[in-house]
Parts: sequence; structure tokens; C-alpha cells
Amino acid sequence: MPIAQRRRGCQRDNLVTALCTEFPDCYIYERSDVAIRKKEGLKPRTGVLHGDEPPATVTIKENGIAIDVDIANGHKTGFYLDQRDSREQAVKYMDGKRVLNCFCYTGGFGLYAQKGNAKHVTNVDVSQPALDRAKTNAERNGFDLTRAEFVNADVFKLLRAYREQGERFDVIVMDPPKFAESKSQLNGACRGYKDINMLAMQLLNPGGVLLSYSCSGLMDGGLFQKILADAALDAGKNVQFIERFAQAADHPTHSAYPEGFYLKGFACLIQ
Repeated sequence: MPIAQRRRGCQRDNLVTALCTEFPDCYIYERSDVAIRKKEGLKPRTGVLHGDEPPATVTIKENGIAIDVDIANGHKTGFYLDQRDSREQAVKYMDGKRVLNCFCYTGGFGLYAQKGNAKHVTNVDVSQPALDRAKTNAERNGFDLTRAEFVNADVFKLLRAYREQGERFDVIVMDPPKFAESKSQLNGACRGYKDINMLAMQLLNPGGVLLSYSCSGLMDGGLFQKILADAALDAGKNVQFIERFAQAADHPTHSAYPEGFYLKGFACLIQ
């Protein structure tokens, strides 16, 4: 076994030991099945490391909101914990607003929008199982489903359709998956981020707010802000950057791995 692989195994064992020491009754399930492992010569690993097999869903509480998480089969860990702070910070923009939540996965920002008394929330994702989970999460929290809808669609295509139909929103959340897996994909990712944010800006009412995020570690905050500024220029809009966002505090960045500061976002006031 290569030395690097042995070290990774030791680190995993050390982490499990530490967690079991601090939380003796905990259950630990490994989801080391991301594609990047293949590039590092590692085989995917999933399964129980301590305790029992997880149930089909585990209900967690985040800032008072109940959320069902599929640990074994959901995307990555089944829920994006790194956006916890951003979701809470977004609530203040939602009161009485018509909200479009793009790439909604299992609800996330849409649940916080309803918590924040949004007038109506449109949740969009290309995965029907994710949308079904988002609806279940809204029901679990007792939110009014007449003030929410769940649309199965390609976000790029839907935004263009909304533009042609003259649809308008007060707040748009743009939280797409990673667009750049490698440096060779960065230019294409820039074009994708610019296109999708330009479309969002064109759908916002004057004075509307775009909450836009990038989880591509290869794209730094300065470049992402420039892309948003260029998108505003193409959309014929003026933009003020009124708030910045980053990954939650329990996702620290090591000096030897600056790409670990991967999540960045902006609240953009559209005029």
C-alpha cells in the first residue's frame, strides 16, 4: 500500500477514535465516494464505521428548521452544511418577497425563505427525488404549500423561458453545483456563471436582490465578483454588492491548501 494511502487510513481511524471518545453514542457513516478520489489513486469507500446502518432518512435541525437527510444515498453527505450561515443570513431579504430558488436540491434556501415569510417560493432542480424531498421538508415544518412550488427543470433553460414569458421575482437564489473541477475547465465555468447570473438579473424587479454563490475552489472571490459585474453589464443593470458570504465557520481553511476556501457569495442589489 502506498505511504500516502496508509496515512489517509490512519487519519480516518484517528478521527473515528476521537469522535467515539467525545460522543460515545454516535453513529459514523463514511461517504468517501467523490470522483476526485480516482485521480488520487484511491478507491471509493462507503459504509458504517461505528454504530448501526443509518435509516432511510435522518431528521436534523438547523437554526430551528427540520430537514430530512439521506445520509447513504444523498448527494455527497446528503446535505450542504457549508451553506448553513448563508441560509440564515438570507432570511432578512425574504419577507413578503417572491423568491426563485435555483438548484434547490432538498429545499435549503427555500425553507429559509418560507421561514422568513416569503410571499411565494419557486424551488427549481433537475432532480425529481430532490424536489420530492424539498416538498416533504416544507410539509414537515408546517409551511404553507400554497405559497411554494417545486419545478423539475434545467435552470439555464427555465430562466430563458421565464425571461420570454415576462416573469419577475424580488429575490433570486443562485447556488449551482461546482462548474470547475480542474484548471482546464475554469474558462468554461466563468462563462457559465456569467450567463446564469445575467439571466437572473434580467428576471429581478428593480430593487431586487440576487444571492449568488460559487463553490468552485479554483475561482477566487475577486474573480467571481468580476464575473457578476460583467453579468450586470450584459444584463443592462446596475449592481451594488451589499453583503459577502463564505462557507460556515466549521469549514476552516489551511494555509497549505488555499483552495479550501472554496465557497464564496454576494448579495447583489439590482437597479
